[in-house]
Amino acid sequence: MGLRKGMTNNPAGKPPGAVNKLSRDTRQTITEFLQTSWPEVEKEFYKLSGRDKVNFYKDLLPFVLPRMQAVTMDLELDALSEKELDYIIDKLMTR
Repeated sequence: MGLRKGMTNNPAGKPPGAVNKLSRDTRQTITEFLQTSWPEVEKEFYKLSGRDKVNFYKDLLPFVLPRMQAVTMDLELDALSEKELDYIIDKLMTR
């Protein structure tokens, strides 16, 4: 049968969202390397051709910008009241 979601046989275990120590140490090492090597990376960037510069720049963007996700909206207009429909129409007309 198993346990319910959120239940554990080891309540003193790793809390949800806790980072693995090895991952944390590796991430810290990579961060330090990038910080100390950045001036050299920047010099090499300016030596790249146009397309390579764009690709390098594009490859770095996911580290500083959140990814856009598709949003879907399912709306049953028949299930809305007249008041709710009027509110939606008013909002759309004011934009």
